[in-house]
Amino acid sequence: MASSTSKSTAARSKAFALFCSRIMEDKKAENILVLDLSKSDGAPAEYFVIGSCLSEVQVDSVSSAVERGGKEAGQGFPKSEGWDARQWVILDYFDVVVHVFHADARDFYRIEKLWSDADFYTLKEDKLSKMTKTAKQTYLTELSKERRLPERFNQASSFEEDFL
Repeated sequence: MASSTSKSTAARSKAFALFCSRIMEDKKAENILVLDLSKSDGAPAEYFVIGSCLSEVQVDSVSSAVERGGKEAGQGFPKSEGWDARQWVILDYFDVVVHVFHADARDFYRIEKLWSDADFYTLKEDKLSKMTKTAKQTYLTELSKERRLPERFNQASSFEEDFL
């Protein structure tokens, strides 16, 4: 009986990860990935849903939409962090953790590399499609290239100009 219960829980978690990725896509988040962490030792969740946004306003909009969708789907309100800075908002639904990144923050943190042993999925035609080993390796190789420093960090702040 426990085996069928865990299978149904796993299926619900995967369905919710797909649901969250659809919401993110509807709000125009980019580079959406779903990581299946169920076979990863020490993983904090069954699935990570990761997406990038091009502005802080979009980070807020996508995060709010996922939170609202989760509540409407009966998942309640998640534990969350990052709302003030709007660079990396985390919505923790226990089995599914949604990471809504500003593109600069995602490029900096590259959390996909930390969980490279997971299966990677992309959203294709309203379903999750597993990345091939070659596509995953290419993706991870691109992440290994030198990090791009966000433009806003290249400019001296007025504080530095006043005191230098």
